[in-house]
Amino acid sequence: MLEYLIFFLSLLALFLGAKFLTDSARQIARAAGVSEFIIGATIVAFGTSLPELASSIIAMLSGHPSIVVGNALGSNVANIGLALGLASMLYPIYVSRQITDIDIPFLLASVVATFVVFIDLSITWIEGILLISMYLAFIYHEISQHREPDDTTNGGFDFRHLLGFVLGLALLYVGARYLVSSTLAISDSLGLSESQIAFFFVALGTSLPEIATTLIAARSGRAEIAMGNVLGSNTFNSLIILGSSSLFGVVSADSSFLYATLPAMTLLSILLGFMSINNTITRLEGTLLLLIYCIISLNLIR
Repeated sequence: MLEYLIFFLSLLALFLGAKFLTDSARQIARAAGVSEFIIGATIVAFGTSLPELASSIIAMLSGHPSIVVGNALGSNVANIGLALGLASMLYPIYVSRQITDIDIPFLLASVVATFVVFIDLSITWIEGILLISMYLAFIYHEISQHREPDDTTNGGFDFRHLLGFVLGLALLYVGARYLVSSTLAISDSLGLSESQIAFFFVALGTSLPEIATTLIAARSGRAEIAMGNVLGSNTFNSLIILGSSSLFGVVSADSSFLYATLPAMTLLSILLGFMSINNTITRLEGTLLLLIYCIISLNLIR
């Protein structure tokens, strides 16, 4: 039972670290006069995926790339099937024209890119750089469309923000390190592969902020936040998490796991694209997404 306690404490450290790091970085950026949009598109978006990024890098440094794959692909499947499926099943979600014209196509492009680099069942550092470049090009395009100056600042620089930034980094490192070690212990005790444990435990755990944010946003009628949260997190996982991890070694996993999860992630992403055409994800469609997630999960346990 000790490994489970360490696992949950590690998740808590990751969440607190990401919060401290993101909040302090946001305040520092505001003090420097950076616009709200750029802060949201870079610091906030990056901060919500810090748990996945930190745990993936530690996993690569520890010589366990299958945890990275299970984490990234599992998070993508959970974000659409569980988070968005459950949210739209309870509260139908309106999808704006901007999302259907820009964000959905970019999500599908990131899925195609992931599928292509995994054709040989591994991602090399060259392919990783291409994935990262694809994401940075999209962010540059988005920021270039919002060049309006923002002179509003949140006061001068506060030394406490720097302390929060350092504390956040420390918590991320400790949380990610013990998350990986506890994941390996859990996989041994349950007799499942590292990628399977990462798909269920690590991916679900690190996706809790996205799941909670999506549900709260949908309940409050803020569909833009709900959809943007899921789409932004999935593209970040596919392009930055996998791309950055490949810089520390070849990213790979069991062929049987990839053959099961890659088509599942692709199917859910395509379904989401079709569902968004009518500008609303209905309760029935949300139920379908959640049902597919459950089927995928049960199939992987076998």
